[in-house]
This record gives sequence, C-alpha cells and structure tokens, in this order.
Amino acid sequence: MKFNQLKLSSLALATAVLVSSCGGGSSKEESSSDASSEFEAAKEQVAADVSKVLSDLPPPSEVPYMLMNAGADFDQNIINGLDKMESYQSNEAKAALNLGVYATDIGYLASYGKSELALDYMGECQKLAAPVGVAEAIDYGMISRFEANMENKDSLAVIINEVMQKSGERLGELEELNSAALLLAGSWIEGVYISTSIVNNYPDDLPEESRTLILEPLVKIVMDQKTSLADLLQVMNDVPATDDIKNMIAELEKVKAIYDGELAEVEKQISENTGGFVLKPSTLDNLSAEVNRIRGSIIE
Repeated sequence: MKFNQLKLSSLALATAVLVSSCGGGSSKEESSSDASSEFEAAKEQVAADVSKVLSDLPPPSEVPYMLMNAGADFDQNIINGLDKMESYQSNEAKAALNLGVYATDIGYLASYGKSELALDYMGECQKLAAPVGVAEAIDYGMISRFEANMENKDSLAVIINEVMQKSGERLGELEELNSAALLLAGSWIEGVYISTSIVNNYPDDLPEESRTLILEPLVKIVMDQKTSLADLLQVMNDVPATDDIKNMIAELEKVKAIYDGELAEVEKQISENTGGFVLKPSTLDNLSAEVNRIRGSIIE
C-alpha cells in the first residue's frame, strides 16, 4: 500500500470512528481498534517495501568496482570533500542524502585501494550518522573492522555495503523511512555522477575511435542503472511525502525521463545492432548534465 493510500484510508477510518462515536461505547472502541490495526499493517508494508528495495538496489561499492574492472583510472577530484561535513549536520534530510553520497565515495576509494583515505571518510561519516539516527551502523566497532581489513578490498566492500544495509534497517525500525529513502537516493546519484564524470574527464589525447572503444563499457554501466532507478523511485513514492521527498522524486523523474526517452532509443539501437553501432561517450551528455545538477544541489 502506498503511503498516500495509507493516509487516505486512515482518514476514512478516522471519519468512521467520529461518526460512530454518537453510538455505543463498544462500537467506538471497535472502530478505533480497526483503524489502528489497518494503520499498523499499512505502515509495516511500507517498511517491508523499503527493506526489499534496500536489498535489490546496487550496494555503494558495486558501481565503483564495475568502473575499476572496466579500466577507469582513479580520480580523487570527483568525490565529495569532507570540508562541508559540518554544514550537513543541522538538517536531517541533508545529512541522509550526503551520508548516501559518502557511502558511494568510500566504495570508490576502497575499490581503488585508497584505504587510508576511505578510513578517514568512514570516521567522518559518524558525524552524519547521529543526526540521521544510524549511529549504531557506523560505530567504533565497524570502523575498527574497516581498519583491520584495509589490505583486503573485497572485505572493505562487504563492510561498506553492510553499513548501508544496517542504516536502512535501523531507519526502518525508527520509522524514519523518508531518511532511508534519501540515503539511497544520495548513494544512487553519486554512483551515476562518478561514472559519468569518469567518462567526461577521460583523456582526449587518443584517437576518437580508440577512446570510444575504451569508454563503451563505462557508458553501458551508466545505462544499466535504469532498473535501479525504477526501484529507487518505488521507495521514494512509498514513504511519507515530506517536502524533501517530493523534491527528490521530482528530480529523479527528470533523470528517468532521459532514460525512458533518448537512452531508450539507444538501447533499441543496441538490441537491433548487427555490428556497426558504436556506443559513444556523448550518449550520456544530457544524463550527465542532469545528474551533475542534482548532485550539486545535494552537496552544496
């Protein structure tokens, strides 16, 4: 049940309770009990939907690992700096979004063996974990595990993904489902931002044909995020419709329009290709510009 439907059904039930209050006391109590049961069941369904999408979405380390395996070079300039950390702490929505951003940044750092810097980021993220309500997910024990596994990139990836999973579960327990959704949104946007930035910043001193062939797998990685975007929007539409949630849904719908429009046409060309079609970096120009704009509004 969508949260908007939940609110409507709860309103209807509340009205029924009010009307029945003119009758006997037992009828009033039964109606109130029914309304409470319905509300709780619907709330549990929303939490279950969030939990499912948490499991289905790519974890924060996945896209960076795919980029590394595709041969992309490390570029520290594309991740979010730690100097803005303090400014995010006073706003819960901003803290949740940027905790998601930093989770993907840590995954990017760990993928390329930048474990010391990744550890610094992990430690600093404790400052955002508290205002969001997930301090237990990034506690001293988790950071100690991270430090003990700094030589093992696979183990670091597991720990990073576990932090994100535990954060989502914890927010579900606290009924802070909107923060869980914003956490996921920040992580998704950062993953696509890093990917498109690598494509855009790739050295152009190679012949165009060679450069296109090198970047083609990276372009495909970005295009493959269409499914995860649909999953993310499902969560965003399931949780309480705060202003921050509404704003992020509107932003993500603009990205979805590009996937459903021009990139869908490219996908069609790929499926019908008999060998002559080449996936060029310029394919992502509009998507890159839109994601870059949204990411800028998140980290500002």
